[in-house]
Amino acid sequence: MIDRNEFIEEQLLRENIRKAIKIVKSKKEKIALQEDQMLRSVVRKMLMEEKTPVADETPHEKTGINYLRTTLKKIVPTIKDAYLSLTTSEDQRKSYIAHLVNGIDNLLAPIEMNADAPNQAPEVALGEGGLEEVEVSVGGSEEPEEFIDIGDMGLSGEEEVEEEEPEDQDLMTMTTGMNGDDHDETGRNAALATFKQIQGNIVDDFEQLAADEDKELYHDYLKTNILLWRDKFEDSLSQDMPEPTTPEYEAEVGGASREVPEPMEEELFEIVDM
Repeated sequence: MIDRNEFIEEQLLRENIRKAIKIVKSKKEKIALQEDQMLRSVVRKMLMEEKTPVADETPHEKTGINYLRTTLKKIVPTIKDAYLSLTTSEDQRKSYIAHLVNGIDNLLAPIEMNADAPNQAPEVALGEGGLEEVEVSVGGSEEPEEFIDIGDMGLSGEEEVEEEEPEDQDLMTMTTGMNGDDHDETGRNAALATFKQIQGNIVDDFEQLAADEDKELYHDYLKTNILLWRDKFEDSLSQDMPEPTTPEYEAEVGGASREVPEPMEEELFEIVDM
């Protein structure tokens, strides 16, 4: 017959063994879980590295594209910062891009026209001693063609009227051809700030191009790339911005299992379309 004390000791021993087994098993599971998480992290990192596009630095066959690549490296970070800061409404971002692209069009168009203009100066007749002969009609009302008008310089006796302060030339360049009433003003202001920062980089690179084909490629693909970057920035915003919610909404969703009566008309708030 087993002694009562021995029986109790046996039970305690078995209980302790079971506890020890559970502890060892729990530690093994934790280690396995940690190893699994580390492995997943490493694999995820490898996959992300494979998906991350590597900038292709191989020169393009067209010089205009190579110059554009240089320009984009300088201006895209500025555009990104401004675009991602316009989070109140999509209209702000649409206005920003519309004004920026329009400004670039108006910025480059005169440079292209001046480059296409003839560079040969008009021929002039030289008289004795190599001096230019200019016929001046005394007493006539018409000025000679060679005369360059710079104002009457106070010769007319009339008081000079102080001219109004000219408008911001950058703003005029950026908004010419656009209907300001159809675009968000905050987006326009942000575009103007960006335009002032990047226009020098664009002009400096564009003016180095002499071939019409290169200039056309640069101009067209500059606008195209800004729009493509816009799409990337917009995707980033849609992923990063949390879905709006309120504690009351969460409480209602949490109690969705019970039938929720429709709110009374006076409980509804007017939602302004953003």
